[in-house]
Amino acid sequence: MTQELTASQRKWYDLAAKHADTFAERAAEYDLKGEFPFENYAEMKESGYTAMPIPAECNGGGADLLDICIAQNRLAQGCGATALAVNMHFGLPFVMTDLRADGFEVDELLTRIADEKLIVFGAITDPQVDSYKGITGMGYTTVKAVKEGNGFRINGRKGFGTNSPAGDLFASSAIYEDPDEGDVGLIFILPINHEGLVCLNDWDTMGMRASQSHSWRLEDVFIEEDHVFKHKPWEWDIYARGLWAWHGGTFGSVYLGIAKAARDFAINQTRDRTRIPFKQPESYYPGHQFLAAEMDIALNAGWAYQKQVAEKLVDVNNRDDATIVDAVAMQYFCMKAAQDVVNKAVDMVGGAALARRLPLERYYRDVRAGTMHPISGFDALELIGKHAFGLHRDVEPRYV
Repeated sequence: MTQELTASQRKWYDLAAKHADTFAERAAEYDLKGEFPFENYAEMKESGYTAMPIPAECNGGGADLLDICIAQNRLAQGCGATALAVNMHFGLPFVMTDLRADGFEVDELLTRIADEKLIVFGAITDPQVDSYKGITGMGYTTVKAVKEGNGFRINGRKGFGTNSPAGDLFASSAIYEDPDEGDVGLIFILPINHEGLVCLNDWDTMGMRASQSHSWRLEDVFIEEDHVFKHKPWEWDIYARGLWAWHGGTFGSVYLGIAKAARDFAINQTRDRTRIPFKQPESYYPGHQFLAAEMDIALNAGWAYQKQVAEKLVDVNNRDDATIVDAVAMQYFCMKAAQDVVNKAVDMVGGAALARRLPLERYYRDVRAGTMHPISGFDALELIGKHAFGLHRDVEPRYV
């Protein structure tokens, strides 16, 4: 990867590598205690890493989508939970940058995030809506908005609020049933201390423990109408396409990074290890050589797919239906490939892979989260399959 980097990519890769080496020393403790990596975030804020996707004109890093993928892949090799969490923070600035290019006046918000080193997080996912129909909350949601005076009163519950302990700005969505237009999607960004926002502090999970992705309840939250973005739910508009350029374009790189760390650990752990009665180390075992080959093939294939899609998604004009479906397919493939690589690393290391004192046990748990990112599982396959047959993505019947 590093031999073909542009100057911008090299800059962010080197910064990510520096952070990753430091974060790797803390990852086990944050995971064991289920604590948020505040120290990691302080260092990323100071270095400018958290401002990576914000345009240079708004005092940000000016990184494009592929820059982010390359850096995030390297960061995840040090601490997967930190890489996942900061990737969630990148989402809103990335989409806002898209809107800026389309004429939306968001410079003030983006500049504020960069200058004040703010952390943005979203409780977008609705646990009651499947990933296909919800598109991480940009489509259907059970969170409802009622018109009240010059704004909306919002009630409901959202999940997966990654960065909850460190967040400064809270992003979410709701549905308003307009008497004339029908369902209208509302997207909004609020300060964390906005009245009615309640963190449920319920993140106690097998993997990605340090991401602290708590659920949130919105209790009679009032938002002025001028402070919401409106869109038509389930239409692949500028919001949904921007969301998928970021989500489908970057998340695979995080999990491939975790898998690369697992591969490297397994190789280093077994390279010179010998077992009685064999005279040669385990690196001579044909089985280990076959596992190493399959791991490298999977990682190279995953990264090639990731890079190809990210390069296309950099240009907003390329985000047609076919490319968005490619992004969903790439994410599906990369998440499965990452899990397969970590499974093979566990097979290579053997019983020692279960030891908590070694990082492979954490890699095994963290990589499990990859296949749960929407659009995932059968929902992803349905979207990809319908596209193959030339069917509209929302055609009925579905499964029932």
